[in-house]
Formats: sequence, structure tokens, C-alpha cells
Amino acid sequence: MQVAMLARIWGTRGSIAAPGPHTARYGGNTSCVEVRASDGTVIILDCGTGARELGMHLAQTVPQPMRLHLFIGHTHWDHIQGFPFFVPAFLPGSELNIYAPMGFQRGLEEAMAGQMEYAYFPVKLRDLRSRIHFNELDEGFFRVGEVLVETQYLNHTAPTVAYRMTSDGASIAYVTDHEPFWSAPGRVSQHPGDERHIAFLKGANLVIHDAQYTAEEYLDKVGWGHSSIEYAVDVALAAGVERLVLFHHDPAHDDAILEQMEITARAQVASRGQALDVLAAREGLELRVQGSSSVTLDVAETSALQHRQIAGGRVLVISANENEIEEILGEDGLQFLRQSDMNAALARGAELLPDIAIVDREALDGDAGLAALRERLGRRHLPIIVLADSTIPSDAVYRGEASSTDYLAKPFSPPMLRARVRAWLARTLMVFDPAERATVIQEPLRSATDNRVRCANLLATVPLFRHLTSEQRDLLLDSAAEQSFAPGQVLVRENEPPDRLFVILSGRVRVLEVAPDSSLELIVGELGEGQIIGELGVLRNQPRSATVVAVERTHCLMLHQNEFLKVLQNSTELAVSLLRTLAGRLYETDRRLSRYAPDPVTGLAGRRAFHDQYRRLAAVARRRKTGALLLVLDVVQLRAINDRLGYGVGDDVLRTVADALVEATRTTDLIGRHGGDEFVVFLPDAGGGDADTVVNRVLERITALSVKRGIPVPIRCNVGIVHAQAPPETAEDMLREADQDMLRRRQ
Repeated sequence: MQVAMLARIWGTRGSIAAPGPHTARYGGNTSCVEVRASDGTVIILDCGTGARELGMHLAQTVPQPMRLHLFIGHTHWDHIQGFPFFVPAFLPGSELNIYAPMGFQRGLEEAMAGQMEYAYFPVKLRDLRSRIHFNELDEGFFRVGEVLVETQYLNHTAPTVAYRMTSDGASIAYVTDHEPFWSAPGRVSQHPGDERHIAFLKGANLVIHDAQYTAEEYLDKVGWGHSSIEYAVDVALAAGVERLVLFHHDPAHDDAILEQMEITARAQVASRGQALDVLAAREGLELRVQGSSSVTLDVAETSALQHRQIAGGRVLVISANENEIEEILGEDGLQFLRQSDMNAALARGAELLPDIAIVDREALDGDAGLAALRERLGRRHLPIIVLADSTIPSDAVYRGEASSTDYLAKPFSPPMLRARVRAWLARTLMVFDPAERATVIQEPLRSATDNRVRCANLLATVPLFRHLTSEQRDLLLDSAAEQSFAPGQVLVRENEPPDRLFVILSGRVRVLEVAPDSSLELIVGELGEGQIIGELGVLRNQPRSATVVAVERTHCLMLHQNEFLKVLQNSTELAVSLLRTLAGRLYETDRRLSRYAPDPVTGLAGRRAFHDQYRRLAAVARRRKTGALLLVLDVVQLRAINDRLGYGVGDDVLRTVADALVEATRTTDLIGRHGGDEFVVFLPDAGGGDADTVVNRVLERITALSVKRGIPVPIRCNVGIVHAQAPPETAEDMLREADQDMLRRRQ
């Protein structure tokens, strides 16, 4: 069976390097693992002191210029301290793409640069000669080369992610700096966090897992953010993993202790009667991972590169530790909603609208308390962190009532609470269950006279309804209801029945529509206070044609279809106002779709979208004085291919070229289809010396992809490229110079 990926361990330790004769067998360098995929993609997992030897090895074995991907679990020092000694970072032409979650006090680039200030190191980050691109991650997925990468938050004292890499049917999971979510005696998967962890590892061929402590040692290290060997084996067995590598060795453990830990882990597996290959990580260990058709991927739905801001998130606090909690979370820009007890929270639930709750277990009325709170808030998957006494057994803490219930043992570690809150908000603040649509507040207005009067007055201020009589407004309000939506919550979804419409009283929403012949969602427009949503579907009596999502907290008045149509039939002023609104909106929608719709064949930006985005990126490049490249590529004899083999083959050629451009460039580069057979790429933060490297990489990738996909004709392309230290405001000058370079290259 073909080897899909090769993993080699260069650093095994956690916390601090531990070189010496007593650690020679398993190694003393801090965390660093190299992974190579069958397509040549090189991934480096963490950049501890083991990165020094790895960097020298790569400089000798990888063709120049190198393109490397560094996956950092988090920016604690033992995971980045080898970067200043990483040889490829100093080589001109090398390209380093660095990925990591955003830390507490500073972003990824700032954290990496901090250890290279002159007070600590003689070379600053900005003086390195390689091209370095920083990518901050949340949970989700992304791709590098042919490798699918998935991320998931771990339980540590800082925002930390695990990486699962899948290529050619084989999966490797790298899971370090992680602690059990609940440490009391009981089944390991009792806690929903541990169940999520097991699901992430499910069916992996190779798992490299934190196993810093023995079970006895862990009892004194709870809250430090690391696992015992017993826990690592438990989750690997529960996940059906093929091979487990015990990793992140404690610096106090010598070779003899690690050998005994390996024996203990294997005995634990044998006692279960299950199949699992277990070994302790040692420097120089190479592991070949073969593809397996039995691996079934459950890929995340959200891009890990789509960073979710948590500032402004609303935290409901029902705890005797409320002052401590606010102090711990104070730097994250959150809003705190203090409530004295659960009854007070339930009484005000409809107006609190929290994004997460932190509740003392003593404040709950048994298991029913969580369900009652979620029901009152209209959020069946509201994340709730329950602060519980650590002596409570796990089967008493978690009874499976909701996967979004989290339990944190008291006394809790302040950074661990902060990391948990950060993970939950990043995971859920902008992602809502479709079933939660419009359930936050929905109270009939006729039950409260003051509410009815207030909403009638609000309705009168909306231009569309300004000329209605009081009787007509009363008819609209007979079955109306107020509703509030948190950021990211869906108001209406495409293809739903048009049974109601919404008047925006405050806030803002975004209208999304799937582009023709594409799965991409286009931003059709945004609507704000005083505007109406869903009127077109109501008038046509047809399913919704677009999805509407709140982009900030939005308060709406929901009107039913029948009452709205009755009033419309009896009000000429409303009909005329509605026609004007629709005409303006249809015009704007058509303009946006024609301007920003992606190319239907390749999914790349169209001509207009490319030029609009170019202006923004060029302005940044001028401000940073980092220079930029612009590449133009023409597919040779595309018309002849269409005439001879049909447009289906021609479209396959275009898609292959487009995919090759995506794979051969960075996520920060702008790619567009500029015309029938012409593509254009704008590469900010690039020097003139990078031009030939970029051209060669693009052409090589086109050739490789066309062979892999079985394109029946050779794909030949003409290429031109130009560099500008200060890119002009519009792309025309650079396009003209790139065309001239193309002519020179053809001669």
C-alpha cells in the first residue's frame, strides 16, 4: 500500500529542553515534528528547539526555494523557541506560512517577533530574508497542497488547537498541551469536551498525543494543561486509533522513566483486549502512514482561517465568584450580565441575550436548571460553563443533556477558564443552529398594551408604513411579535416558506445568495434600521430566494403574511412605497451580482471584483512598502481546444489552471479570471527576485494537476510578471507591463 504521509520526530519534550546522557535515547529537544505528504507538501508541527536540526535538514533535502507550512499549537515558549534558529527562515526565496490560534495578550506575528527583540536575540523577525505569512486560526478546516487540515480547541491554559491532517485516505492527529476536561474518577468520555476530543481523533491512523505525566503525577498537576499516559490511551482506544505516540515528555523524566511509561501504556491496552500500537516518542523516529479506505471524514463546515472576533460577547454570570470571573475575562472586551440567582436570570432571560453563561452548579435546580435556562433564552445550544466541585464524580456531573454544556472544576485555573470561554465564543458566537432561528424573543404584542403602543409608534417612524392609518397599523400589530437576533443568527433561510416579513427596528443584517453554477455565497447587500426583510417572498408567495443573517444585535418586528397583504390591498400609499423600495433594491442587487459574482467556471474572482480588491491590497502594500508582483497567464489555444474537444474539456482546462494558481500561491494573494483565457494574480509582500520562482511554481503545478486529472491535451500557458515596489492605485499599468513581459518571454 502506498505511503500517504511520513512523520519524523525532531523534538519530544514539553516545558523546557532537557539534553544530557540520561535523555539521549528519547531526546531532549522541545516539540517539533515534520510531516511530508505524497504531493511534496512539507508541514512542521510546532517549532521548539528540535526545529534547529530540522531546519538544517530541510536546507539540504528540500529543493530551493522552499515552501513550508508551520502549524503552531499555541505560542507558549517551548513551542516557538526554535524559530530564531530555523535555517529556512534566513534563506532568500523561502516561503514560510505560519498558522496558530490567537493568544491572549498578543497576536501570532507579535508573539513570534517578541522573542526576537534585540533584548533576547541579535536578529529581528522583520530582518529575516524569507517570505513569512502569518495566519491566525479558529476551529474549522483549511487546505495546504493536497492535505486537508482540521483544527479543534484543546483544554489548556492558553488558546490551543489540535491539528488533524488527512491526505490520500490517511490521517495524522497532532494533539499536545491538552488536559482531560474532567479529572474526577469515571468514564473518560463522560464530559462533553472529552467526547468532542474523541470524535476529533476518531479513526486516525496516527495520533501524537500529550502524555506528560503518570496518573499519580497528574493528581498534583491538575489545571496545568497536560495529560497522563492513561488518559492518552483511553481516548485513543475510544477513538479507534491505529497507533498512538506518547509525546511532550516531562523534562524531569529520564530514559528509564519513559521506558516504564511506555510499558505501562502497552499493559493498559492489553488489559482492554483492543488493538492499539503504543510507543513513546523519540527523536529521529520515522513513522510511515498508509492510506485507509475505512477512514470516514466528518469535515468541519467552517473555515479555520475565518477568524471570529469575541469582543462584545455577552457573558451571563451566576456565580459567587463573579468578581474573580470578571477580572479574569476583563481583557477580552466582553460584556458581563450579572444575575444574583437562577430565578433572576429566568425572569430576565428574554432581554439578557447572552452568548455564553457561567453558572455555579449550586445555583442549578438539578439537571432541569440548564434546560430551563436554554428554553427561556431560546438557545438550545447556548454554551454554559458549570463551575462544579472537583470531588463530584463525572457520572453525576454530566448526564448527556447537551453537548454545549461544559464543566470546570473548582478551584479553577484562571487562564484555563479564560481559554475555555475564548474557545466557546469563537466556536459559537457567529455560528447558530438553523433550528434556533428567531426563537430568542417572541411574545404576542396584544398581551401588553404598553408594548403595543410603543411598537405602533416605532412602526409609524418606518418610511414604508408612515402613511398608514392607525386602524391599518393596528391590523398589522394584531398578530405581530418582537424578535431579537444575536450576531450570526439567521432570520430567514433560502427556500423557506414566505409566511412572514420583518421590520428592522435596530441593528443590521446581511443578505446572502448562492451564485449561479457555484456553491459560493455572495453578499447581496446589507439592511439596517427602518428597512424591511422578506417582502418579495410574501408578494410572490414563493420560497425565500436568499438567506438573511444578523451582523450585529438586531431587534425586529415580525409581521404575518396575511395581515400585511390585507393592509397592502387597502393602502395605495403603502403599495407605492413598497414598489419604490423593491425597485431600488432590485437595481442594487443586480448591480452587486454583476460586479462581484465569482466566475461561474472557476469560482475565482471576476474582472470587476479583481480590480476592486486590487485597490485595497495595493494600498496596503504601498503603506507597508513591501512591494508586490502581478502575474498574467494566458491559456494557449483555448478556442482550438473548445472547437476540437468540446467546451466541457475547455472548462476542465480552465478549472485546472485556476486550481493550480490557488495551490501555487498564498492565501493572501488575489487571483482572478480576467477574460476568456486570461488569469491574473496579484501577490503583495513580494520582491522582484521572487518573480521567476512564482512563475516556475505555477507552471509546475499546472503540469502536475493536468496529469493527475487526466486532461486529454497538454495545457500550455504564456506567462508575464512584473514587480512594483509601490503598486499603483489601479491595476492597468501593472497589467500592461505584465503583458509586455509575456511578449518578451515568448520571443
